Amino acid sequence: MIAVIGDPETAAGFRLAGVKEVHEYPYPPDGGEDVARMLDKLAKDGFAIIIITERFAAEARNRDKIREINAEKKGVMPIIVEVPDKKGPMEKEIDEIGRLIKRAVGVAVK
Repeated sequence: MIAVIGDPETAAGFRLAGVKEVHEYPYPPDGGEDVARMLDKLAKDGFAIIIITERFAAEARNRDKIREINAEKKGVMPIIVEVPDKKGPMEKEIDEIGRLIKRAVGVAVK
């Protein structure tokens, strides 16, 4: 099962693509608390893939929640994928996908 968290434009695009579990929030989010709670709920509800826009994921509270979910998971699920929004990709200090690959494989993949 796939779930999406994003701004209205991103949410509309994923709905058109057929994703049923889409959660839309205005940007900028109000402190990120609602998004962090939704991330936690989706992870506990057993979603295999959670797609979130980079700008929502970059909020401090959401970044902490993503790291917490990744640290607590026993297998590979849920996979949390960060996608660019209509403003384009963001510059990242830390590559979260690279971090997950290093944790799973044991070596950094460049």
